[in-house]
Amino acid sequence: MAPDEPPDMDLAARLADAPSPTMTMLPDGSIDRRFGVLNRGHAPESREAFVRELSGGQRSFVTEHRGVEPGGQAVNAAIQGHELGADVALYGHLDHEVFGVLDADAHSMGAPASVNVYEFEDAAMMLTTESTDIRTWTYDDLVAAGGETALDADAVVWTNWSSLANSTDALRRAADRPGEGGVLVLDPGGVAVRTPAEREEFVDALGALAGRYSVVVSANDEELDSLASAVGVESGVTEQAERLRELAGVTGVVMHGDERAVAATPGGVVAAPNFETADVSRFTGAGDRFSAALGFARACEWDWGPSLRLANACASFYVGTGLTGDRAAIAEYAAEAATLSGGSHND
Repeated sequence: MAPDEPPDMDLAARLADAPSPTMTMLPDGSIDRRFGVLNRGHAPESREAFVRELSGGQRSFVTEHRGVEPGGQAVNAAIQGHELGADVALYGHLDHEVFGVLDADAHSMGAPASVNVYEFEDAAMMLTTESTDIRTWTYDDLVAAGGETALDADAVVWTNWSSLANSTDALRRAADRPGEGGVLVLDPGGVAVRTPAEREEFVDALGALAGRYSVVVSANDEELDSLASAVGVESGVTEQAERLRELAGVTGVVMHGDERAVAATPGGVVAAPNFETADVSRFTGAGDRFSAALGFARACEWDWGPSLRLANACASFYVGTGLTGDRAAIAEYAAEAATLSGGSHND
């Protein structure tokens, strides 16, 4: 594997000079209700303690309601894209007043999912009820919402393949459209819930999309492992990313992890260390912001190294603060991290 690329320009300068690419995010959406899980002393409970107590027979636990907010992978990505200055169009499942706070050009394709997020001291657990509209969603629903031409944006961030039963067919429909598209970032979500055969069909659909788009798969380590194993690749992260890229015929396969991001690209493997966070405010939603920032950077024609660093910065900023960083906040965050680490994050 190639060594970590040295930064050739700091993120502040890159972000200051970046254009405002058009970005389309789709197709999910959820109403996220957040709860803290507390121990008997009403302090935050750890996941390990919760599992131990549940296994020991305890059936009653104390929670505290922490709020309701718009959620879903596409929604999270749209929020990040907007904060980076992109011209964002969101096509999701948004039939609820909670989505009224979004600044993106939003178009609904039906009722959202309902998600209860239970936050422990060191992790989070999500319990999801999918809406009928999400379970039955097809490409025709995107067409009916006027979103087909939005797939011609500079960057499309297509999320949560795993939760929409007809999403592979929708990807093939998108691939059949005439002409050439821009960057297509596919964040498949929790692919382990789909069968190996379905995962293999997804990888095959990537090849069809590669004829029209510059396709980039963005997945965490568990998601990458599930996709790779479905097509017979069992080795480590770097090898899985490289082999999956070759088999699918796509531009890039990116693994975003807690410690680093790794991208298998036509020019070889590029890695970027992640930013350290002193505090953890959120355990979910960071990967969606990573994918949005990656799509933004690639639409701006950045090289892979700075693209990964921007994506890492956006994800880590959200983990540490619970906020979605705009250009100024991300630039300051990256500069401070570089100072504290003695230059190892000299972005």
